[in-house]
Formats: sequence, structure tokens, C-alpha cells
Amino acid sequence: MSLADKTVIVTGGGTGMGREMCLEMAGAGAAVVVASRNVEEVEAVAAECRAAGGTAIAAESDVTDAEQVAAMVEKAAKAYGGVDVLVNNAGIGQGQIAPDPDKRRFMDLTADQWNLIMDVNLMGTIRCSQAVIPAMLAQGGGAIINLTSGTVRFPLPGISAYTTSKWAIEGLTKLMALELEANNIRVNCLQPGGPVDTALIPPDFPAHLRSTLHRPSVIRSCAAWLAGDESRMMTGRSFVACEWNKERGLVDCPCERCTEATATLAIEWRGVVAL
Repeated sequence: MSLADKTVIVTGGGTGMGREMCLEMAGAGAAVVVASRNVEEVEAVAAECRAAGGTAIAAESDVTDAEQVAAMVEKAAKAYGGVDVLVNNAGIGQGQIAPDPDKRRFMDLTADQWNLIMDVNLMGTIRCSQAVIPAMLAQGGGAIINLTSGTVRFPLPGISAYTTSKWAIEGLTKLMALELEANNIRVNCLQPGGPVDTALIPPDFPAHLRSTLHRPSVIRSCAAWLAGDESRMMTGRSFVACEWNKERGLVDCPCERCTEATATLAIEWRGVVAL
């Protein structure tokens, strides 16, 4: 897949799946803007992209701050002449808003905790999308990829706020796609297909299930495909990376869930309080 002549912004690009998508898209020829509120992380990933022969710059951006989001888009446009693709990847998990595993259930979460996870996950997606759409309109179109979660299909106890934010993004994506289709802007959802071994997984996660976690690399190929012209007919859809990979015979992730058809895993997961 070629992303030559495409400019891609990846929020939350300094670690985990964001880093993997930046490396994949830079490797496919895109000019990548690695965005995050952690300057050291995004600088490191941008340097990693360039070291591999790609084109990338870093942009400090907190998705809860509209001014920083606007500055991120402006930096991308000034550096590369426009923005073709936005990947709304920045997000936080329930373990980050409720470090105590005994305080993660729905009835225990405070209004401030709910507001925080919605502000980052849902409103962050909205802010970044609204900021980048004018640039896409000016050049005749673009693509927006909204990261969601396998928990929208397989809910787990202890992640009510996180799952709610991801369900909201799924619905938002469909409406965005309908409203923007006439402007040649595609909007799709992308989820890995299950929990991923990133910073969103809390330290108290059961050790015996760690091998069942996806690696962040699971997202790479499907994300690049959604960013490119090969998916130009796709909008308003929700894609599951691990399933997309399997359909094409790809093994982007070496975890048990990607390399073995273990029907018992879904049953195991339902008994775990995680994220």
C-alpha cells in the first residue's frame, strides 16, 4: 500500500498503537505528524520514522485543549501543505482514571472521572476532527479514522466509562460519515479486536492472561489501508484489525488471539475486571 503524497496526523502517536501506525504510514510514504502531549515521546517516534527513511515531524498537542489542537493542524498544513488523513488515536483507559481496582465499577465512578474520560476519548475525537475538516475541505477531501475498542462488542466489568466513550465514537463516526460524504471526506472506525498490551492496561492485570493481549502492531496494516486510496469506497464502517488481518492472511500480531483460534478466550475475558 502506498501513502505517497499523503499527510497523516496521528494523535496519541508517541506510544503503543499510535507509534505503530506512525511507523507503518511513514514507511508507506506518508508525511506523518506524530502528535501527543508528551514531547519527548513524539520527538522520539518522529526520529524513528525518519531513521527508517520516512518523513515525520512531532507536534505537541493535548486533545483536551482546543488551542493546542488547532496549532497541531496548522503545523501540519505549514509543513506539508495540507492534511489528508487524521487518526484519532489519543485516549485513556479506566485504570488511568481509577487506579484502585476496587473503585472501577459503574457505581463507584465520580462525575469528574466520567467527565475526564469523555473529555479525552470522545471530545478529543470531536475537537481534532472539527479542527482538521476545514483543511480537508480546502483540498477536496480526506479521511478520518476513529479508534474504538473491542469492548463495544465484548463488554467487560469495570470499564463502563471507557466502553461508553468508545460506543459514542462508533455512533459519532456514522453521523460524521453521512454529513461529510458529499465533501469527499471518509470517516471510519478502527478497533484492534480485543485488549492491547499498552499503557492502558493497568499493573494489576492478571499475569496468566497477558499472553492473550494483542501487541500494538495488530493495528498497522488495516490503519494504513484505511488511510490510503484502496479504501476510497469505505465510509461509515467499523473495522476490526485482527479480523481484517486474518481475512488477508496477515499476522501483524504474534499473540495467541491472532495465531490461534481459541474459542475459550472470550469466556475467560468476561470474568476479568480490567482496564
